[in-house]
Amino acid sequence: MLTVRSIEHDDVVIVSVAGELDMTTVDKVAAELHGATARGTAVVLDMTGLSFFSSAGLTLLLQLHEDVQDKRVEVRLAGDQRVVTRPLELTGLMKLFPIHASVTDALAATGR
Repeated sequence: MLTVRSIEHDDVVIVSVAGELDMTTVDKVAAELHGATARGTAVVLDMTGLSFFSSAGLTLLLQLHEDVQDKRVEVRLAGDQRVVTRPLELTGLMKLFPIHASVTDALAATGR
């Protein structure tokens, strides 16, 4: 089970995900992120509510990184809990995205 919601904060789109991000739920998140990168100059992916983060989620982040390069959209992650950070560390993806403890910290880091 996964819930996904987006809200706009100035020109930043916050996409919040909660539950299990796996191959059965990744398309829902991908669609939301695609819309968010089209609407904002920055995206905060709030992963603080994740209880499971699979390789499908890692692939999604890699695709997101590639997608935003041409759009010049800043992406930050919120959710420095082990369920998120451990897979990012093991795969080297931690280097691609700044990760913050909370959405508030991620928003502050965008300067918006």
